[in-house]
Amino acid sequence: MKYLLHTFYLLTTLFFITSCGVDRSGEYYALVGDDMWIEEVMKQHYLWYDQIPEISEKDYFAEPEEFLQKLLYTKALDGKGDPFSYVEMKANVSRSFLNQTSTYGFDFELVTDPLGTTSHTYARVLFVLPDSPASEAGLQRGDWISAVGDAQINVNNYGYLISGDATTLTRKSIIAGEDDYIWTDVDVLSIGASRPVEINPFYINKVFNVNGKKIAYMVYNKFSTGPLDNGYETDYAQQMLQIFSEFKSEAPDAFILDLRYNPGGYLTCAQELASLLAPESALGKPFCTMQYNDITTPQDTTYNFISTTSAQNLNLNKLYVITSTFTASASEAVINCLRPYMGDDNVVVIGETTVGKPVAMSGYTNDEIDFILWPVVAYVLNADGKADYVNGITPDYKLNERGLISPLLPLGDENELMLKNTLSLITTGTMPDAEKPEETETQSAKVLYNSLSRKKINGVLLR
Repeated sequence: MKYLLHTFYLLTTLFFITSCGVDRSGEYYALVGDDMWIEEVMKQHYLWYDQIPEISEKDYFAEPEEFLQKLLYTKALDGKGDPFSYVEMKANVSRSFLNQTSTYGFDFELVTDPLGTTSHTYARVLFVLPDSPASEAGLQRGDWISAVGDAQINVNNYGYLISGDATTLTRKSIIAGEDDYIWTDVDVLSIGASRPVEINPFYINKVFNVNGKKIAYMVYNKFSTGPLDNGYETDYAQQMLQIFSEFKSEAPDAFILDLRYNPGGYLTCAQELASLLAPESALGKPFCTMQYNDITTPQDTTYNFISTTSAQNLNLNKLYVITSTFTASASEAVINCLRPYMGDDNVVVIGETTVGKPVAMSGYTNDEIDFILWPVVAYVLNADGKADYVNGITPDYKLNERGLISPLLPLGDENELMLKNTLSLITTGTMPDAEKPEETETQSAKVLYNSLSRKKINGVLLR
């Protein structure tokens, strides 16, 4: 009844607009039509449709992004609220942010001086994209940047590190002095102008031979479908099958899945990856179930492990997953949905607590509207009916690479902190740096910004 009364109020407003002898209802609808469409979709498909707050007529004049925020259920997910539903302009339909956006091609963390000896701000490079201006310039993971051009880095100008014209980056390093760590100059690096750079999710795929064991290692950075990541491409699915064919030919004794920089993406990509990792006996069985609201038909949709992947399936009974505070969404779904088939103790998580996004979104469009609405529409449940990671998935072994003062080694280097300790766990049953953190040199810098937040995906995406 509240909805009907609200509709009547809007119609009354339209009556007054036309009562002056000139029909101006079209002008009015042009102002409020987008938001009225958002409300209509939300009242039908939003997971918490029955908890949408009451809104006033003036709210319909808000911009779509602002209007959507007025409709969200603030007590969802055990009081966490709904930080996931969002509006996306059709002009930027690609989920791969850097695929369509000019960038130097590296991710970084902006921090205060980790040594506490200056008031300066530094950017620490976490990840460098291949075939980018950054990689061509020789920028490396672990580099410390103090300035761009003539500008000292600070909280107001870190955007200079993301895109711009050809410039220079001043690099410094931290070394051990006689009594403590100290800063030292490295060089001034020239870097070309920013440009769009493809994010291919398959960053590293290799097999290590350690203490007589073959250990497969894969750094997978996004659940994306192809270069445009539009939900219908199959480029990366085919590449994934090829990679796992090569893994299978090596007959690895163990598998390490590195998701530390993976913000999530499409559910179908998670389904494909999990189908290659799961025990062969799980193929054809439920991978996950989408649980919709009670007015959606059907209220549940199940996605099975893909049987046609048997030729590439590794038939694993145990999996080691490296995570961080940026691991989210479809990454968490893979962990959660493999557990019923491997057992909780056999999906071993190393790193930091993940984000906590046990929900899925679906995109809604209207030919007359220039944006896509992505509301939360379902819970992502595993075969046991569980999605109990609202506050993130807690690691079995806590380890934080970003807290180290010592250099961040290249991903895939056997001595890189996270990989070294995971290899040790597999081959010896121990993780030296996780079990004796007091022996690891750590910094006390305050994190001011992390560029990985630009790539975050607000939940599992359904096509």
